[in-house]
Amino acid sequence: MIECDKMRYEDRIRSQRLFVLGAGFSAAAGVPMTGSLLASAMERFKAECPGIFSRIDGYVRACFQFGNSDPDYTRLSLSEICTFLHYIELREYGGGERWSNAGSRENLALRFYLAKEIALSTPNVDQIPQLYRDFAAQLHPGDIVFSFNWDTLLELSLEAASMPYAYQVEENRVTLIKLHGSINWRLGPPDTTDKKQWHSFGFTEGMMTSDVYWTRELIGSYSWRHIPGPLEEVRPFIVLPGFGKAFDVRHLAPFWYKPEFAFGFTHDIFIVGLSLARDDFIIRSLFLDNLPHVKGSSGVSRRTVIINPDPLVRDNFSFLVGNPRVDFVGDPFSEAHIALMKPALRDDLENTVEKGYG
Repeated sequence: MIECDKMRYEDRIRSQRLFVLGAGFSAAAGVPMTGSLLASAMERFKAECPGIFSRIDGYVRACFQFGNSDPDYTRLSLSEICTFLHYIELREYGGGERWSNAGSRENLALRFYLAKEIALSTPNVDQIPQLYRDFAAQLHPGDIVFSFNWDTLLELSLEAASMPYAYQVEENRVTLIKLHGSINWRLGPPDTTDKKQWHSFGFTEGMMTSDVYWTRELIGSYSWRHIPGPLEEVRPFIVLPGFGKAFDVRHLAPFWYKPEFAFGFTHDIFIVGLSLARDDFIIRSLFLDNLPHVKGSSGVSRRTVIINPDPLVRDNFSFLVGNPRVDFVGDPFSEAHIALMKPALRDDLENTVEKGYG
């Protein structure tokens, strides 16, 4: 009986997987990658909110030393722009000029237009490509998804597949942990004029002094078409890239606390569309701290599969190159990869239970 219970536990662990999603995961659905996202978001920003846009545009000119030339946002680095804006926010914070605890006007407005552009580029539930429906359908309770994406494509795909999920660990649900925030999240409680149904993560029940909230109503694109503008009812909490990221990501510290539970209590690991840029020290530190220590158990080797066409991905994950349990798949995420994700179950479990040894 004890041996059978041990087998059931081991097989439950083998059936649970960890998925780590980066920007390349959503690309096939038309969700813009960072380069095109910045250009289209700034174009919308300029048209809808020219006042704050002109301030940011001025900072960009100073950051990249454009002088009187117009910045070409198709060629600029979002990370460098955000680093400069975080510097401006730091300067204001030191002088007691911080506009709100959620951030400066410029950073809040930039988050809003990045989020709006993402939302309006994400397909509706009935238009989700089959690739994402199939990916969501093959997930099951016990699986954990770490996402560094701001978009809600996976949430919509899970809904299309009738697969229950939660942003925190809950029994009988897929766990979706968004380590960089999401377009349907906000920092701090909603205003009294906000009629959307917001749900607290309960961070202040521990040692955190601020909470984060999420709403179902901003997962799809419909609501975003009718939002009047930034700094009003919607202030999406997405962690911007750059060197100010370490400050903002602290609001999500409970998600980053002891991530080894996800690596230790799941089996195979699939990293999809994450290039692991060398200047993103926080994400690199997460993997450097956890991935090299992933070992096989009970004679069954755990797999780590990295799916990414980026020619630099092997170099960026160089600490895993040569590990016999790591496979690099140099292709864009596609239907062909769904078959790779089948859980590693014990072959004889079903026969063991049928014979009455459990």
